[in-house]
Amino acid sequence: MRKLLMYMQSTANGFGADPGDEMFWAKVSDQTWEFTNSLHDRCDAMVMGRKMYQDFLGFWPEQAKDESDSDVARHARWQYDLAKYVLSASLTEADPSWPNTQILSSLDDLKALKEQPGKDILIAGGIGITKACANAGLIDDYYIHVNPATIPEGTLLLDARLDLQLVDVKQHDTGVVALHYRPA
Repeated sequence: MRKLLMYMQSTANGFGADPGDEMFWAKVSDQTWEFTNSLHDRCDAMVMGRKMYQDFLGFWPEQAKDESDSDVARHARWQYDLAKYVLSASLTEADPSWPNTQILSSLDDLKALKEQPGKDILIAGGIGITKACANAGLIDDYYIHVNPATIPEGTLLLDARLDLQLVDVKQHDTGVVALHYRPA
């Protein structure tokens, strides 16, 4: 069975986004990209919510045209080629500018996807789909990069009771603490 992996950034006080859905507080470093690039070998699909999908459409397909060896370009090309699933009750078809994209209408569709052969599936965001998958018990690995910043208000990354077991912890040069949890 495929695993569903969650990888998200968080503030020290648990927010995944500020009220404007910005992440100005996230400290992206070479160590961040090293972890992100490790997912390229592990995952052959990603799932995201409608809003994140529409936000990504304005950036990642264009970045995939960059043939350089930059971290952003490599990540964009990986995303372009892999299977993308959008969990949405309102979208009925995918934008053709980002191929290999399918619409899933329910968490049951995602559960069925986990049963299919293949590598792991990455939750690419946003917070709404992350919470829904966590609340449904679908997430097998939680990768949370806690940034050394707080914000006074925003959207909590997770808001349900979860019993998690710490698997690994690493500290980045930027002060980010990379946590890996699994359900207990």
